[in-house]
Amino acid sequence: MKNFIQNSIQSQKIFYRYFRRKGFKRFFKENILETDGSNKNKAFSIALGIFIGLSPFWGFHSVLVISLAVILKLNKFLSFIFSQIISLPFFVPFTIAASLFFGSYFISGEKPLTEQEFNLETVKENLLQYIIGSLIFASLFSVIAGFIFYFLMKFFKEKKEKTH
Repeated sequence: MKNFIQNSIQSQKIFYRYFRRKGFKRFFKENILETDGSNKNKAFSIALGIFIGLSPFWGFHSVLVISLAVILKLNKFLSFIFSQIISLPFFVPFTIAASLFFGSYFISGEKPLTEQEFNLETVKENLLQYIIGSLIFASLFSVIAGFIFYFLMKFFKEKKEKTH
């Protein structure tokens, strides 16, 4: 288990170094717009990465996203990168809160979330609510992000073709 945690932390470190070195604009241009594959394939790859990054499978994101990208014949790099972006440490509290919020519509706890303190104990007490909510939140957010990236890539491709 210790090796597994160290490998997970190592993959996050590699991602941080890579992303910091390139910057967002250069990363978007080189790794999204100029990569091989159709816009549809790239959008599905991004949506898969976001879905896995928001899913409740903590610690298994890298393995899951690469495996699913291979099985579905999607862009492994884009899927991996976007699963890492969404699971950045400062997004985690928002992800958990949103998951509990979405889950509260389907599984109700003893008292409403608005009347509870937001801490790890609340998540433990509402684990089923968190799991269901995170799957719903991951599905919604990945579909929305997939469409947004598809239309962004389509827009930039048309813009590039007009200039040439």
